[in-house]
Amino acid sequence: MTQRALIAIVLVTAPSWAQAAGKTHGDVRRGWGVFVAKSCARCHATWGQGGDIGPDLGRTRAGGLTDAELAAAMWNHVPRMWGRMQEEGIPHVAISDAEMADLFAYLSFVRALDEPGDPEIGRRLLSQKKCGVCHSVEHGKGAIAPDLRRWAQYRNPAVWAKLMFDHAPKMVEAMHRRGIAPPSLEARELVHIVSYIRSVSVTAEAELLEPGDPAEGERLFHERGCIKCHSVRGEGGKIGPNLGNPGWATSFTGVAIKVWNRGPGMRAAMAANALEAPNLTPQEMAHVIAYLFAVTYSDQPGSAAAGVQVLQEKGCARCHEAGVGPVFDRFRGRATPVTVAQALWNHGPTMLERMRDLGIRWPTLSGQEMSDLLAALNAKGP
Repeated sequence: MTQRALIAIVLVTAPSWAQAAGKTHGDVRRGWGVFVAKSCARCHATWGQGGDIGPDLGRTRAGGLTDAELAAAMWNHVPRMWGRMQEEGIPHVAISDAEMADLFAYLSFVRALDEPGDPEIGRRLLSQKKCGVCHSVEHGKGAIAPDLRRWAQYRNPAVWAKLMFDHAPKMVEAMHRRGIAPPSLEARELVHIVSYIRSVSVTAEAELLEPGDPAEGERLFHERGCIKCHSVRGEGGKIGPNLGNPGWATSFTGVAIKVWNRGPGMRAAMAANALEAPNLTPQEMAHVIAYLFAVTYSDQPGSAAAGVQVLQEKGCARCHEAGVGPVFDRFRGRATPVTVAQALWNHGPTMLERMRDLGIRWPTLSGQEMSDLLAALNAKGP
């Protein structure tokens, strides 16, 4: 993927997760600008585009990160990051709260996208999965089902999720008549297949959607009856799986694959409970997927008591309660992963140098410890 293509993806498909489930109120497009302007791209690549000093942020998804986990990862990365920046002569520039919120939104978005697929692998998969028996692709074979090149115009996986779900009943019936087992797909397999279909449909105009809005997605999730079968964070039906579990939505294409693989079971369960399949347009599907991502990777509230223990065990109180570092009161009532990450970025070099002078080892934090620490910083007590 070229740098221009990456910018196009951000500008066209970037969802503003910020509006739901307690996510940061950042803007993905502005976050991309911060990523470049603050020299993050000099060290970090996104799908191979950018520096190679730090990890490729498009390939270190690790199942997705919540904001607290992302803040913890940045915290743990400080000593090595500052050392390499000094070695490479990269100046340290301040980042505002708003810029950090935008950067968090961009990094969350990057982890929801899929790495580019390989058209050749996609071609082989179409043959292995016997898709060409019914569908015409490139050579005009298969006249039973629509030509898959008709779908090449769709760039957003939400559209594929919609089309695959709507098409599934007739497709499965036709395959049964011909003794073909409905294929099970993995997310990366669909990415390769889509890449191949696009490669043989170079003249197809792209049909792009507006960015998915989590707030609208949450409204649709309730209005169209999804909540009757699926629960989110304990609210909703128990017929289908809980869609708020961490790791459920690993990428946009991952959601489309789950819709496809579980389609027959979903329709059978709806029929057994006299429920109709929700009628969603592709744009509405984009909103729902954005909502599911927002809620899946939002942070659960931490424990203030556990956070106080973290502050003590990690040695934070040794400096911040002794006048060496700034007092914690500045965070009371406003501590979030973004504000802590912003303070860490701006204060980090001085803090790291002071800790080395005092012989204090830089502590590491898990995502849960970061959530607990935030709860302690926000607490009203001392």
